[in-house]
Amino acid sequence: MVEKTRTTPVIAAGLALLVFFGGWFVVTGNGWGHLLILAAWGGYLVTAWLGTRKDSSAAPFHTPLLTSIMILLAVYGIVLYLGSYFWGAFLIIAALVVYALEKGLKDGKEILKESLKASLKNLMIPFFGFFSALIIGVFIMLATGYDPIESYAALFYGGLVKNWSVSILNATPLIFTGLSIAFAFQAGLFNIGAEGQYYVGAMAATFFGLYLNLPPLLTILLIILISGALAAAWNFVPALLKVKTGAHEVITTMMLAHTARYLSPVFIRTFGGDPATSTHAYVTDPILETSFLPRFKGFLPDTNYRLHIGILIAIGVALFVHYLLFKTRIGFEIRAVGQNPNAARAQGISIGKNIFRALLFAGFLAGLSGVVQVLGLDHKLFLNLSGGYGWNGISVALLAANNPIGVIFTALIWGILDAGGQYMIRVTDTPNSIVEIIKGIVLFLIVARYIYVYLGNRIKRRSLRRIEAKNAAGGRA
Repeated sequence: MVEKTRTTPVIAAGLALLVFFGGWFVVTGNGWGHLLILAAWGGYLVTAWLGTRKDSSAAPFHTPLLTSIMILLAVYGIVLYLGSYFWGAFLIIAALVVYALEKGLKDGKEILKESLKASLKNLMIPFFGFFSALIIGVFIMLATGYDPIESYAALFYGGLVKNWSVSILNATPLIFTGLSIAFAFQAGLFNIGAEGQYYVGAMAATFFGLYLNLPPLLTILLIILISGALAAAWNFVPALLKVKTGAHEVITTMMLAHTARYLSPVFIRTFGGDPATSTHAYVTDPILETSFLPRFKGFLPDTNYRLHIGILIAIGVALFVHYLLFKTRIGFEIRAVGQNPNAARAQGISIGKNIFRALLFAGFLAGLSGVVQVLGLDHKLFLNLSGGYGWNGISVALLAANNPIGVIFTALIWGILDAGGQYMIRVTDTPNSIVEIIKGIVLFLIVARYIYVYLGNRIKRRSLRRIEAKNAAGGRA
């Protein structure tokens, strides 16, 4: 038993390395990376089979088999679909079927049905909000003389088909900033300064991209880690002030956001964008090609040439954040502090330590949005680089109810509406303000549920107090 405990992490690490390098070779255009991934899958199945033979209490072999098949189908299906190979949707559907089969075998049909009902119930409020916003948009367009059918057809065709790659590019930085704000919200904190951390990450990535000339994989990993760490450090002062003096993070992070924003022109002038000496004023020199994120076109030839693997990194980070929040002790402590600081303190959980954890990691996540934008899309820093990703990340996080997995989908919705709105303007002359109105209505209707819950709870408490008062009066009589 001791030997098994020692070797299992080593085997898991070896399989993870096979998957990592296999994935890297695939995205850089080396097809034999698929063989490494298949070898890792085979190794995992062999390890699981041996585990079931040695330990009768282990999960039956069909559980790891079906789970691994589901993951493979989902990963390949998502990558294909993101790359505009829309038949990847069939692989995603197949992954969902395998998931339902595995859950049914493991937990039984009744639990599976309850799980599906709960999932559908959670989706009802966002769906209702989005559908209601579309209906209100119809009346607005009719009142202003635009054809709603033609406009919506152009909006969704543009966002989901014609400009799908633009939708992905729009959504990628929003996933990171949405995760940043959602993570801080889980600790009861409002990281409103994500825009500033975005700029810090972008400036750091540009600096290291200009001078760090190592093998591409090593260069990219170092830039991501160092730049993210610097963006996290940008939140150190707000975290310190919050813990030591109680200074509200909304004020401190917002002030530092403006500081970072106005530092960027100085940075640009210093690194190649001085209008007095440069041929490309107000833009830094381009970063080295060894710092470029691989593009989808390297392994999916029919994909838009601008689409890069930043979206895959964003999805992977979202999954990690979900695991960190809901499967680890650190995440439990952060959520406990966010839900009830006094109860958390009574259980021996350090409030200050978890405030530091939450704000620093939130800064790291927001910084990654700027890193990926520079390494994947722009390859330089220029004035007005940000499209308001830090501020829009607030909407994305709220719409996802601070759920890291939900952030992926809400960011995609925002990206689709932005890209579809651009196409709608060109085709139908319908103003993009319609899209902004729809986004605002969606956000209001989704956030309004918290108001409904709050008012409902107050009404219930008042009713209970009245009943208790009547019972007490009747007892005295």
